[in-house]
Amino acid sequence: MHRIVGLVAVLFCSTACDREGKETCNWVLEAEPKLIGAVEKNYIPVCARNRVSMRQDCRLQAKLEFAREAEGKKFRYVDLKVDSPGIPRTVTGIEFCNSEAN
Repeated sequence: MHRIVGLVAVLFCSTACDREGKETCNWVLEAEPKLIGAVEKNYIPVCARNRVSMRQDCRLQAKLEFAREAEGKKFRYVDLKVDSPGIPRTVTGIEFCNSEAN
């Protein structure tokens, strides 16, 4: 009986501990033209989106070249590297998922 309770607790925690899916390899970086007036000069507004959990973070900006390189590549939100604690936050790097992990 104790094993069943332990197993249920582990299964529950594995799904509940990451409710927003920040540790899943389902995030993509997409340009968000509607927010063009909210970013600094020489940057474009971008959103980190997870279409599986339907979560997003649009408080981001990136250089156009970086956004183009990141387009369509999946990553974990926890692997998103940002600078500037204010809003918009500048994306400085992303550790992308390899195709075998998707």
